[in-house]
Amino acid sequence: MTDAVGTKQALLLSRLGDDEAARLVMTVVTTARRIDAACAELLARHDLSEGRMAALLAVSAEEGITPRLLASRLAVTSATVTGLLDRLDRDGLIERHPHPTDGRTHTLATTLAGERLVAELVPVYAEWLRQLGAGISATDRDRAALVLAAMQRNLGDD
Repeated sequence: MTDAVGTKQALLLSRLGDDEAARLVMTVVTTARRIDAACAELLARHDLSEGRMAALLAVSAEEGITPRLLASRLAVTSATVTGLLDRLDRDGLIERHPHPTDGRTHTLATTLAGERLVAELVPVYAEWLRQLGAGISATDRDRAALVLAAMQRNLGDD
């Protein structure tokens, strides 16, 4: 299991002694970091970040959503969502429309280009996720899901 732990994590573990729980957590941290980097690389090929992709998917799924509701759905601040939307708008992937009843805000919709990008990316992303899970049995996936759920519970509320 040592090979699955990153260098920085291994340095810390060397100070902790033989703590298998800490080693497991550090393996998860290393794996999450590597997955995050690979995801960023995949999306960068399409000039997207994970945040912009999430915002684009959310607007596509819920046309007419407001920026405030989008921020809530994505669990980010209003300032963060504004930056994401500014870039998506500038890239021609979403449009902002006046809100029909609230002049202080607007509604969001994907453009044809935005929908085409979603249609192009979803199968690419799905295949990438399948490749990440390749060779892992259903039993091991179930066990891993239970272990990760326990770690999330141990973290407490968001």
